[in-house]
Amino acid sequence: MEPEIKNDIDKKSENSRIYVLFYSFFLIPFMIAVFGAVFFLLFKFVTYETNDVEDLLNQVKIGSASKRWQSAFELAKVLNNPDAEPLTGSFKSQLISAYEKSIHDDPLVRSYLAMAMGATTDTIFGKVLLSGLNDESLETRIAAIQALGMIKYNLAVEPISKLIQNTDTQAERLTCTISLGMIGDETAIPQLKKLLDDDEANIRWDSAIALAKMNDNSGAHIIEGLLDRDYLKQFKQIDPTEEKKVIMVAIKTSSILFDKRFISKLNLLAENDKDLSVRNAAMKVLEKNYSNIGTNN
Repeated sequence: MEPEIKNDIDKKSENSRIYVLFYSFFLIPFMIAVFGAVFFLLFKFVTYETNDVEDLLNQVKIGSASKRWQSAFELAKVLNNPDAEPLTGSFKSQLISAYEKSIHDDPLVRSYLAMAMGATTDTIFGKVLLSGLNDESLETRIAAIQALGMIKYNLAVEPISKLIQNTDTQAERLTCTISLGMIGDETAIPQLKKLLDDDEANIRWDSAIALAKMNDNSGAHIIEGLLDRDYLKQFKQIDPTEEKKVIMVAIKTSSILFDKRFISKLNLLAENDKDLSVRNAAMKVLEKNYSNIGTNN
């Protein structure tokens, strides 16, 4: 194992919960794990009469307590569909108004409304979502942070960067890190570089991936580690399924950030990995991105 990778393990705590790296690269579905699987299990048993966004938003406004959050959830799901009908200006205004009025509602309502706005990828919702960064509820703040990343709202870079520095909640700091990567604005690079030395493995990893998406190789040594099963086994919390997901994310990242340090790791995965899909993914990246470079370069 390379010295840089070994040192990274030695100086960092292994007590971090490795739980959302997989979501950081692939566009995060609006159903972020923050809100808990229990709500989705409950919602499976709710039958909806309509997928009409106007009707759903109306239920958010006038429905019972349970009906409001369920309708907000369904609205976010409908808007997350890439084939969803374009929204009218009037509907967007009503959605913004509903979010503003939800400040004193069930946090689930406000959270799902934020994710609904994020699902549209429309920056018109940026200003109102910024207000959500000041919410008292952790879950609604996280939803607002997530949604700002989904709409790639450049003006959110500074407040999100400040939030990383001012909160001790790791889930919130992690969501901020991921969202900065989703926004992709280069003004976030200095903050992301600082996070490469964070005590939390999740944050180090996601900051490296965020930088890679901006074609910055400052975290390449971290991505190199994520291509190494021996490195990942140092983190006892990662089960085999999560380990595979992390490796697949790292392989995908190595396809968008060219770095010679990845070659030997990709070759090992392509030739010897126990998982066929991992071998194939590594092989494809090598053929596409590194075929003209010798393995010893």
